[in-house]
Amino acid sequence: MRRRRRGTSREFLWPFILMIGIGLIIVLFVQLVFSFFEQREAEMRNKANFYIDQGRAEIMEWGEDEFVKAYDGGVILEGDTLLTKAESQGVLVLYNGMEVRFDENTQVEIETLENHGDEDELVLEVEKGQIWIDQAVGDKGTVDVVVKTDNINVYAGAGQFAVLNRGDQAVRTVEGSVDVELVEREGKDIVIDEVVVGVGQQIYMSSSDAADLVARRNMDFLEAIDDEWKEGDFYLWNLLYESEIRSEKSEEEIEEEEIEEEEVVVDDDDDDDEEIVYEDPELVLTNPETSPYVLEGDQIYITGEVSGYAEKIVVTSYTEEGESSDYQLSLFEAGDTEWSYNAAISYENLHEGENEFVVTAYSSDGYEADSLIVVVNVLEIEIEELACGEITLPVVLTIDGEEWTGETHVTSKDTIRIEGSVECAYAIQVNGYQLTLFEPESTQWAYVPAVEYGNLLEGENTYEVIALDAEGNVSEAAVFTVKYEPVEEEVVVDDEEAESGTGEVE
Repeated sequence: MRRRRRGTSREFLWPFILMIGIGLIIVLFVQLVFSFFEQREAEMRNKANFYIDQGRAEIMEWGEDEFVKAYDGGVILEGDTLLTKAESQGVLVLYNGMEVRFDENTQVEIETLENHGDEDELVLEVEKGQIWIDQAVGDKGTVDVVVKTDNINVYAGAGQFAVLNRGDQAVRTVEGSVDVELVEREGKDIVIDEVVVGVGQQIYMSSSDAADLVARRNMDFLEAIDDEWKEGDFYLWNLLYESEIRSEKSEEEIEEEEIEEEEVVVDDDDDDDEEIVYEDPELVLTNPETSPYVLEGDQIYITGEVSGYAEKIVVTSYTEEGESSDYQLSLFEAGDTEWSYNAAISYENLHEGENEFVVTAYSSDGYEADSLIVVVNVLEIEIEELACGEITLPVVLTIDGEEWTGETHVTSKDTIRIEGSVECAYAIQVNGYQLTLFEPESTQWAYVPAVEYGNLLEGENTYEVIALDAEGNVSEAAVFTVKYEPVEEEVVVDDEEAESGTGEVE
């Protein structure tokens, strides 16, 4: 009789081994798929796309030294630099939906664009122009943002804020809050002050304010956002861009609206409605007549003319060590046709040897329109001591045309003039600032505080005036106080509005 063969234990194990093998293959495949998508997501997070809303833009890719045309929707990587042209605006969109909106004539370097696990990092350097950053909290998280200008570092997460760097520097918070560092960039960055800028607040610094910051003369620049900025094209464009109404309209409707906005209707009977178009400024040097120029002395007035319309003029001077300093011409008003700059050994903006001055004119739109370079070679000089004797205490004679009585002077004007007298002075300083128009041995001096210059603030302002001789000896100080009380806008309410509790500001 033949017996049936019994199955071995090995035959019973094969199904289990096969199931385990298939399970391992499935697990490895799933891990491979997830790894692929995670890597893909990390690569996408390290990229951004730039969209041109209007006009044209250029890009200088990392490692290159020339700008080329930027295309709508193009990929932007770390190290790239973007530049929008005149009457152009664009939007940089990150993986998480965060947007960086560019004003016209704006140049920004993408210094850092990296993903670190669950965190993304973006560092932007605004070399010139203005940007608006909009970041909301979503499923894809937020980006740690750092924005740099000449003297400002901005640190932010979610929220909305704008950063300006056109000679003037500003940070304006529209939503949320940002942390701001005021810095001196000489070799290694030196943090001078740290400020939290909340919603509706701004930090604004003119070029002269930045010089005061570096000299530690003024570090208080926090204020409410100015209404003029809120009425500007860049702010209004951002509001329109974010509007839900815009996304609900068809492209044809949007194009029709843009065409209507470009059409300017002028009423011949009302010149106030006519749009004024300013011609970009051009600079001409009148003194010295040649550049380079050889100077036998310790002082020179650099003068010139400007055609077109200049909003402001800034002069950059350099120390013997090569450190630069920007000075906005305080006596030049927007639209003036002549300008002048006083350089002198005593003002520390002139020294023996070669001196270079860069004069820059800014257009009505706030960008650098024209510049010229003046080179002055100063021969070795000897500063003669004054023969009149010892310096005297500076005397304050009038404040804004009124005789000073020694009491606090109260004013509502944005700009005032202080005049005084002195004897045997080589230079005059007010709160550490040396008067550029004061000539050695002059018996009269004048100082102009103004809200625009940042040396006339709301409330009490204390000024200390000292005189110096040729050897640097300092006189006793004359101290006076000016209280600035700006005029409040009147609210006019008619009878009907009084009943409803509403009114209009006149």
